[in-house]
Amino acid sequence: MQILVLIAFPDSSAVLIAALVAYATRFGLDEVKSNEIDLFFNINYLTAFILLSVGWVIALALAGIYRNQNSTLTVLNLPLILRPSIFYFLLIGFTSFISKASFSRVAFLSFFSFGLVLIITLRIAIFYTIIRPMIYNKVVSSKVLLIGLTKNDLSRHSEWLTSNPKLGFLIVGKLQCNNIDYKWISDFDLRLQVSGAKEVLLLPGMDAKENFSKFIHYLEDLGVHVNWIPHDSGNIGYWQSPKSQSGLPFLTFEESKLTFGQRTAKRVFDVIFSVVALIAISPLLIIICTLILIDDGRPVFYSQQRIGKGGKSFKFLKFRSMVRDADTLVLSVENNLGKDHVLFKNRKDPRITSVGRILRKYSLDELPQFLNVLNNTMSVVGPRPALPREVSIYDSIYERRLIAKPGITGPWQISGRSDLDLQTSVALDLNYLSNWTMSKDIGIILGTISAVIKGKGAY
Repeated sequence: MQILVLIAFPDSSAVLIAALVAYATRFGLDEVKSNEIDLFFNINYLTAFILLSVGWVIALALAGIYRNQNSTLTVLNLPLILRPSIFYFLLIGFTSFISKASFSRVAFLSFFSFGLVLIITLRIAIFYTIIRPMIYNKVVSSKVLLIGLTKNDLSRHSEWLTSNPKLGFLIVGKLQCNNIDYKWISDFDLRLQVSGAKEVLLLPGMDAKENFSKFIHYLEDLGVHVNWIPHDSGNIGYWQSPKSQSGLPFLTFEESKLTFGQRTAKRVFDVIFSVVALIAISPLLIIICTLILIDDGRPVFYSQQRIGKGGKSFKFLKFRSMVRDADTLVLSVENNLGKDHVLFKNRKDPRITSVGRILRKYSLDELPQFLNVLNNTMSVVGPRPALPREVSIYDSIYERRLIAKPGITGPWQISGRSDLDLQTSVALDLNYLSNWTMSKDIGIILGTISAVIKGKGAY
């Protein structure tokens, strides 16, 4: 209930403010009584806007946005807001048309556009400033019961969920399933009652069990929310969402690649964001260049071969944070991941300069990559730029990371940065690529700002 209020109250406030702004923009607040809409009965605009605001919030509620479950409370699910909002205003527009209501189009569009922007802005602000810290501190979470075929499956997925508190799940029980029969259902009922779980997570392979579909229906009748990881979904944390097909009795998986429209929108955003960012941070760039020159001389920049979209190599730009001959000294420094590991990590790497250590902690060494974005070798948000030796060991699943341009930031930046192992980092990238939305990019950018300010997980 606490988190429901945190979401519902700002939504209600946003649409009401939007109504007042739209009215004031069109008429001014001193003309409340003189502006009326000729509908089936006369009603002044301000009253109409208030009624539309109430209707908007009701439409969101009917769409299930305020349900007490993980997917609506602990996830920044912006598409869940867009769909009912667009449908609601199309319905209002259609009703206005057939009733020949004398409703101002300017006022109507102002209300809708400003309200949508305000709802999303408040949602993002509250999510990152209030809800997300509450999730990390276990103040709010969704109680979930894990159900799998083997103890090993249960253990692996339990560890992964525990190590990713941002997902908002609190594991309250684990149950192994050999057969979905009456005896097992009795055990399940008891475990569900004792644990107080509101959701279940069905692990890979459960769908092969006889009576699986009946069990899903049984859970629905109990009011338990069902989460399911399909079989052979790749790495832990990476699975695509199967989609229904009209007229066909089975699900499909859409191609992971972005459509032409999505690629165009992403590219336009990348260019505009990069230009604005470079202009805004230009004084900081000059200061960093100066500090590097004072600390260790030239060169200021460092370029490295990375693998980008389609397996093509490109020059990856950074501010130099190590001594000039760092690449030749790499064999003399211990790799904490192991001598032959494709990635190199050492928290106390002696090759890092004093200025470089500060740059790395706050990811300031990454700022020149906005130039990579402008020359179209990188995106603002995308998979982690891969090293050639890393790509050489990729299997067919890992290679899916190369279907898109790498990003300055990405899901790895807001989920642990340098503390992540290769498997988890790749899994996060694959999940991002399979479920891309523009709102997710914006969320990652905002999350990156928070992660960078904290300076945790970077070295």
